[in-house]
Amino acid sequence: MLDFSDQPYRYFPPRRFAPTAWLIGVYNRMRYLPQTKRIMDIHVSGFDRVRNVRRETDRLIFLPNHPSHSDPEVFFEALRQMRQTSLTMAAYDLFLRGRLNQWVLQRTGAFSVDREGSDPKAMAQSRKTLERGRHALTIFPEGNVYLQNDQVTPFHEGAAMLGLRSAKDLAKDGYRVLAVPVSLKMTYIENVREQADAVLSQLEQAVDATVDQAAIDDVPSTATTINSDPDFSHASARLRRIGIAALHRNMRHRGLDVKADRSPAGLIAYIDEAVEQLLNQLESKTGITPREHDTPIDRIRKARRVIHQVRIDPDRSHDHAAAATWADEAMLAFRVTSYTPRYVQTDPTLDRYAETVEKLHEDIYSRTMKPIGPRHAYVHFNEPIDLTDYLDSFNIKARVAVRELTENVEKKVQRGVDDLNANNPHVGGERMA
Repeated sequence: MLDFSDQPYRYFPPRRFAPTAWLIGVYNRMRYLPQTKRIMDIHVSGFDRVRNVRRETDRLIFLPNHPSHSDPEVFFEALRQMRQTSLTMAAYDLFLRGRLNQWVLQRTGAFSVDREGSDPKAMAQSRKTLERGRHALTIFPEGNVYLQNDQVTPFHEGAAMLGLRSAKDLAKDGYRVLAVPVSLKMTYIENVREQADAVLSQLEQAVDATVDQAAIDDVPSTATTINSDPDFSHASARLRRIGIAALHRNMRHRGLDVKADRSPAGLIAYIDEAVEQLLNQLESKTGITPREHDTPIDRIRKARRVIHQVRIDPDRSHDHAAAATWADEAMLAFRVTSYTPRYVQTDPTLDRYAETVEKLHEDIYSRTMKPIGPRHAYVHFNEPIDLTDYLDSFNIKARVAVRELTENVEKKVQRGVDDLNANNPHVGGERMA
């Protein structure tokens, strides 16, 4: 996961221009996807479901998962194949990565949003897009790239709230808003085990993580019953050791210390204790009092909002250096909580192993890594959800309706990913052996 951006926020509106978007689409399909993202082919399915239920006056919100850094380009190409245009909500720091990047994003229909606070301009643009109905609207509800393609992470509720508010307004004129959950899946089409192992060796040296025979023997029985191959056991032990070593170094660098229980049984408790220490220290510095039911992610997001406001406030320049340290601690906590326990062990496919190596590399070096081999992308459009069905509940208790819609979309996306995995013919979907 890449570092948070705390540069002063500036809104970038969409400036979609059809001829330019078409040319960028050609370049994306012919050069950028295969050469930079190593996406060799894209298979799109399920869009007939949208066509079959969509009325001419319906508005569409596409809600895809966000498992990789290739998702926007893959989805852009999928929509081109379906002859569907969309404006896309994107994190504002993407627009700050050079003038060319900003120009391309805006000309293809992207507009910026401040993920760390309220953004009335982005919300107004989203609602205007739905009201006009000329283009669909695309929002990635996970909000971040988690590099865990098989496991959807909790969706933010902002997309559901936006959709229901727009649906309520448009219903007065007889228009519907359809939310379309979209499942994205990237899978390797060649055996990249050797390349992944080489990256893992580099990471071992970077964090000084030694894997000995005792570490291999520590692999839990749940993993060995799923895959008794000793070669997989060794790979699993290496992943675990590197993760613990990297976290232990990062904690010591920040003046914190957690007893490093390196056994598999103690790994989750070790991670939980590390996150708790980071958050307690962070909340003490920022003056935040967590609520009893707050999850670690809730607490991180609250801290991030405070930190962001401090770092962009010119009147608090005397606090900027301290806030930079707070941001670093929040980023570490966010990275640690983004890992799904036993993600590889429970289903040790080549895809899960390779993307976990990529995730560790990104978290250790704070930069993206080019995919280690050619991949195939799947884009599956799930059954659309008519937001009109939620309006009665929304009018009575908005938060309940928003939460129910968010959970429904999330479940449909996960179910779609599971179906894609079940029918994946490529080597990436095979268990390592």
